Amino acid sequence: MISPALKEAFAPLRLMLQDRLAVVGLVVLTLIFCMALFAPLIAPQDPFAINEDEDGSVLMRTNDGWILQPSLGLVALNDTASRSGEDLIVGRKGSLWIRTADRWELTDVPVTADLNGIALTDAGAAIIVGSEGTLLLRNGSDWEVIATNLALSLNAVAWLDDTAALIVGEDETILRFDTTDNSLTPLVSPLNRGMALNAVALDIDGSALVVGERGVAMRYVPAAETIELVRLGSSRGLEDLHISPSGTALAIGERGTLIRRDGADGRWTVDKTPDSRGLMAGWINDEGKGFAVGRNGIVMERAPEQDWVLADTESERHLRTILVNDDGVLALGSDKFVIRFAPPSAQHWFGTDHLGRDLFSRSMYGSRIALLVGFLGATLVMIIGTNVGLVAGYYRGKTDTILMRTVDVMYGIPFEPFALILVLLFTPSLGIVILAVSLLTWRTTARLIRAQVLSLRERPFVKAARVAGASDLRIMYLHILPNVMPLVFLELAITVGVAIIAEATLSFLGLGPPQSVSWGGILHDARLSGAWRTAWWWNLPPGIFIMMTVLSVFFISRSLELVANPRLRARK
Repeated sequence: MISPALKEAFAPLRLMLQDRLAVVGLVVLTLIFCMALFAPLIAPQDPFAINEDEDGSVLMRTNDGWILQPSLGLVALNDTASRSGEDLIVGRKGSLWIRTADRWELTDVPVTADLNGIALTDAGAAIIVGSEGTLLLRNGSDWEVIATNLALSLNAVAWLDDTAALIVGEDETILRFDTTDNSLTPLVSPLNRGMALNAVALDIDGSALVVGERGVAMRYVPAAETIELVRLGSSRGLEDLHISPSGTALAIGERGTLIRRDGADGRWTVDKTPDSRGLMAGWINDEGKGFAVGRNGIVMERAPEQDWVLADTESERHLRTILVNDDGVLALGSDKFVIRFAPPSAQHWFGTDHLGRDLFSRSMYGSRIALLVGFLGATLVMIIGTNVGLVAGYYRGKTDTILMRTVDVMYGIPFEPFALILVLLFTPSLGIVILAVSLLTWRTTARLIRAQVLSLRERPFVKAARVAGASDLRIMYLHILPNVMPLVFLELAITVGVAIIAEATLSFLGLGPPQSVSWGGILHDARLSGAWRTAWWWNLPPGIFIMMTVLSVFFISRSLELVANPRLRARK
């Protein structure tokens, strides 16, 4: 048989189960609790992980700017070569694309290494170099693997004539390749400091110019078989080099480095750059018209006798090479790029934010902070408010006056400025957020409990306890407190919703705990990024979760009013 005390303990639960809205609130709140508890299992990734992607990005230059075209595969594109009627592109993981007419086709090659550089003659002979000493030679339609016995990366290649080519790579590797017998002749670098050599181009005098790390530049003279150092006027790393048929040249590199030579007899000069991001590829013609592309979708253009300017692009994908032919200009890439502002998809259910973080994962983890602050803050509010109300209502007189005037003063303190002062005085943390919520929200609870205690202290059972010699503490906590507990539970349920909204407000204002994920913090990031007006998938999920949690708590607290108010129960 169930005891009366046990029945009374389960009375609130019975009332909630009799209220349909309360049942809905219980179900929703239970689901949110499960979401918070099992967030590491539900979330597909770490909430702080930055999502990156890689593909064969293609940007075409049009009258409306550089427009993103359909990607060529799922790996980055590294270098291009072109002749009349044929274009070739090489990329990572052994990818080789060939275009004849207007169609790109992926061609099989007998290696899976990353392909870094390609050179093509007018007759159709082609050489490809890549990681792990990869060297491929095409004669006709077949690709032949040439053994180099090298484990390092070969970065670039240029034809010296129809039968010989110069190859450069890591650790100042310089190789002369003879296609007549497929022989490789190592050449000694005059620097010998282990620098990476990144690009090589044939100059109009028949020599080959090589550039690399820290502004290193060398000239190889095939007739004399000598290599000498050249000064280009910069100590920054150089990534690419292009020389036009008349000798106009362009070297580009890190921090927006642009070094140009006007004609074969001109001097190398460092051009003013419109952007300091790293450049990866450049191209220039005889008249001085040039293009330079690099990281984060940056494209620079130069008209003859003009300064370099930034071009309009619709992509932030990294660009590594330029293809210029009679059909137009293409900029190609891409290294791994951050998936910023991606709308909801099968991969990212709630999309991504400005840093490429998965918003579904962040929303799952954000429930933890909301519930922790909501219930822990509400518990502290109940402890403070209940005790203040008990003491003020029981002792009355000066004690009551002092405590209630304190409550009046607390009502005059605005919440946000008070929280801001706490954050400025102490290190921002989760504890400060809970403290800010607790120190200001207890005032209403204290008033309600005081009013109830003022009525209960005159009841016969309290007078009987006082006559029996019970102490004031015993009377307050063993006789009066159990009778105000229904009201305490009602206020607890209401305060949970208030605390959740308070935490979301503080986090939205940037006063929340750092290095933590909360729903308010997600909205704060959206506001700071400036994309909160357009990236609807960023604002909507945390807003809905906050609304659902607060409404669930409200529906539950609404059903508990019957416990706190017997008149309502009688009417029902």
